[in-house]
Amino acid sequence: MTPEPAQSRTGTTGRGDRRTRGAPGPGAGWGVLAAIAVVTLLLVVTAFALRPSGSSARDVRRSALRATPDGVAGLYRAIARLGPPTAIRATPLVDAGPLRGTLVMLQPVRRPSPREVHELLEWVRDGGTLIHAPRPASPILDSLGLVRRTLLEDGDSAEASGTSPGAELDDGPLWSAERPLAEGLPVARAARYAIAPDTASAENEEEDEADADDEPGPDPVPHHPLLLSAPDSAGHRWAVAVSIPLREGRIVSFADAAPLSNRFAGEAPLAVLAVRAAIAWTSPGDSVFFDEFSQGLGASRSPARATVDFLVGTPAGRASLHLGVVVLLAFFCAGLRFGAPLAPAGGPGRSALEHVTALAAVYESAQARETAAVLMLGRLARTAHLPPPHDLRDAERLLERLEKRTARPRALRLIRRGLGASPLDLVRVAQGIDNHTQGRTSA
Repeated sequence: MTPEPAQSRTGTTGRGDRRTRGAPGPGAGWGVLAAIAVVTLLLVVTAFALRPSGSSARDVRRSALRATPDGVAGLYRAIARLGPPTAIRATPLVDAGPLRGTLVMLQPVRRPSPREVHELLEWVRDGGTLIHAPRPASPILDSLGLVRRTLLEDGDSAEASGTSPGAELDDGPLWSAERPLAEGLPVARAARYAIAPDTASAENEEEDEADADDEPGPDPVPHHPLLLSAPDSAGHRWAVAVSIPLREGRIVSFADAAPLSNRFAGEAPLAVLAVRAAIAWTSPGDSVFFDEFSQGLGASRSPARATVDFLVGTPAGRASLHLGVVVLLAFFCAGLRFGAPLAPAGGPGRSALEHVTALAAVYESAQARETAAVLMLGRLARTAHLPPPHDLRDAERLLERLEKRTARPRALRLIRRGLGASPLDLVRVAQGIDNHTQGRTSA
């Protein structure tokens, strides 16, 4: 008996060549890297295009870390250049390290809790200096019996026109002659906000005055704490900037933080007043701290959390995230091939015989003899240009059709015996298929 050709049993010659030709080349890995690089570049370009331009900000924060018009980086640098050193404080007012010097808190984004307000005022009473600009319904002013009042209903106080050169000074903002910090300052612009006593709080204090003999009352607000006053539409004057002594310390409160921002600091006398206050009431060796924790900056905020907040909580971040998802889906839908899962690109491939052996081991471990036999008969159907069978019933029909078309049915009878055995004899089925396709009969 002559030995069978290697291609008849294993088919390694033709199929191996086809596998080598069809295997993904070395460029498949570079294609993946190129796709990732394109997605990253698009995200970076989008984030760069949607960043704050420097001439506007998407939210108003009086932060010393902002060089945008709404920030107070100019005030921070002016104090550092002319007076005591400045520093950033990113820790809360309670459960943190001690604070020495002056604290600057301008329109805090985070509303202080009652405990934080109590600790802050106690720190001021012990000798600290607070430079403060409130938001509406400020708990700090509320603790002092003060509120912020609106003087001008329309327009921005910082953008409102100042007193004209020919106008009477009594009709516009006036500096207090009793305060050395205001000496020599030019006329300020018209103000929109003012600081006024809380009338409701004053009435409550009068009702409780009889019960206040045995308990120490709150620190009194001075009768003349004014640094700058401005009139309202009815001609009544209100405090725009005040200096409030509290025992050993003091609070310098500005009704509006806009004149201290980068946009107006170069022409607003109130910014000069803030710098003078920081220099005058900061002890030698101490620093001026800008409270960035109240502006939303926390020491526990990790870069990952900041990235997630940007991608989820801002319009620019959501646009970048959606664009990235769309680009990734476009790459997947384009059917980009990522290489062979089992054999590295360009590496040695597995022969057809090794593949069949591994597949047979899987079927054997699963006891899937019928499935293996049906799949083996698919080769026989393709040779005869017939549809492959899906189950044993289709396999029986296939054998019947082949018996009508061949003059050598012995190979097909061998296949039937293999299919009729219990369990299925896959060896006989394979021999019958080989005998039929090779045109030989078994002994």
